[in-house]
Amino acid sequence: MNKLTITSKGKLIVIVAAAIIVLGILGMVVSYIFKDNPDIGLRWGIDFTGGTVFNFSIKRDVSQNDLDKVEEIVRNVTGETPSLVQKTTVTAVDTEILNSTDIIIVKCNTDKNEDRRAILAELAKEFSLPFSSDGEDGEENVDASKIDWLLSSDSVGPAAASDLLRSAIIATVIAAVLMLAYISIRFDLFSGIAAVVALLHDVSMMIICNLIFGVQINLPFIAAVLTILGYSINATIIIFDRIRENNRLMPNATSQEVAEKSIRQTMRRSIFTSVTTLFTIFILYILSVPSIREFSFPIIVGIIAGFYSSVFVSGNVWILLKNKFSKKKN
Repeated sequence: MNKLTITSKGKLIVIVAAAIIVLGILGMVVSYIFKDNPDIGLRWGIDFTGGTVFNFSIKRDVSQNDLDKVEEIVRNVTGETPSLVQKTTVTAVDTEILNSTDIIIVKCNTDKNEDRRAILAELAKEFSLPFSSDGEDGEENVDASKIDWLLSSDSVGPAAASDLLRSAIIATVIAAVLMLAYISIRFDLFSGIAAVVALLHDVSMMIICNLIFGVQINLPFIAAVLTILGYSINATIIIFDRIRENNRLMPNATSQEVAEKSIRQTMRRSIFTSVTTLFTIFILYILSVPSIREFSFPIIVGIIAGFYSSVFVSGNVWILLKNKFSKKKN
């Protein structure tokens, strides 16, 4: 039997994983309590808070003074300071039309049509951009075909935002419960609990990294979480399948020895799968627009966390549970 290396620090690995899970849960709870304050916790997208997000170009490189002017315009129109005014640089834009790869992202709390029209009109006036609106039935309607500098404009009402948040939480919880049930039936309860701990570790890492790097929590993030749940559980199931087989082939071995051998047997597969997937998502992150980056960044974090949790966390949690509650001890 090879020297125990992966499982030799099992208790420490489990303690660190538990700390990460606690930090992730606390970060999410605190951020939700103060979600109306952009300076505390996670940056909630309009999907969960309501409001409007503009992505536009002023057809030249953006300076800090330009961002200050945009913030002032939004504040004058809505009466509130926008929760986000940020410059980002993307490659996937038509530089012949926009003359720059600098994009301005603005998030404000209003979802009123008249406020959106007023903001666009003031931006066009301030930065000498083309703008057209036609009167129809006494109401001013914006001609979006003549606003080539406006790349996207999304708006969500507060009621819809609340429903989306509730649905996202329900979907994530149901996915975790069904995975626990499936693994418990196919393998054993210890394997199911270990797999759920690994999944909680992965999601917590995604939340913590979003908190550190200021990535928004929105529907693409929930999609990324559900994607990683499926991706990570697949790698974990392969390890537990080897553990089940080696339990039969090594009747006199300890739980630690069985887990160590099983993890080693699947290590190459885990590395190759993670690296090839990471390469594809990383290229997508580099070449994509901001909305796609908000999806691909948590995917990158989740893949790395999923590799670590499937190799180190799930097996060690299974060992601790097996040694504590089973007759087969070290």
